Amino acid sequence: MAHYNANCLCVHCKHLRPALDPNIQKAYLGKCTKREWPFTLALTLQGWTECDVFEEAGKAYVPPEPAMAAAAVAAAAAKGPKRVEFYYSTAQKPGEAFPCDNNRALELVKKLQASGVDAKAIDVAGVKDRFPIYHKSVSGPDASVRPVFGFKGALVPDFGTTVPALLVFEGDRYPTVAFPRTDQKRGTIRVEQALEDLLAECATTVKAATR
Repeated sequence: MAHYNANCLCVHCKHLRPALDPNIQKAYLGKCTKREWPFTLALTLQGWTECDVFEEAGKAYVPPEPAMAAAAVAAAAAKGPKRVEFYYSTAQKPGEAFPCDNNRALELVKKLQASGVDAKAIDVAGVKDRFPIYHKSVSGPDASVRPVFGFKGALVPDFGTTVPALLVFEGDRYPTVAFPRTDQKRGTIRVEQALEDLLAECATTVKAATR
């Protein structure tokens, strides 16, 4: 049995190659070159204090040494400039389940633009295939900040139409968070609320920079 260090990473494996895809890096450390499976990945589970040594074809496998693991974690944690995309429709009004004041949201997007944020509004009435964008809203955000989109919520036909959507990116092609979404303390966070939060965040950043 191999013990983990403070970062919950095994210190013995010297055969783990870090994942190259930045999206995979968010969840996985990489692929062990000692194992024979072509797509074996080592998953970091925060909070674990020890791990079992797996045996396959007589070869022992344990997670990575600290230096390699730290590099992968650092790359995953690096965030780029924030950008915002608001999806709405001029051909269809938002539904009652997840209401949104599109005009108010558009005003807030303009204010974000004036604050220097890369923000844009996309009218899905002119978008033929919304699935790629919808898929990003479902698969990009962490499970703890999942949007209302998905199997038990709003589906592809709802995206940007009956349920206007706000995607927030941080230097990646997948959003880190999507709205509307549910929050344990605040309940459902609507698109307008999320935009107002982003504006307040911008104001705080500017104020701190001028001190």
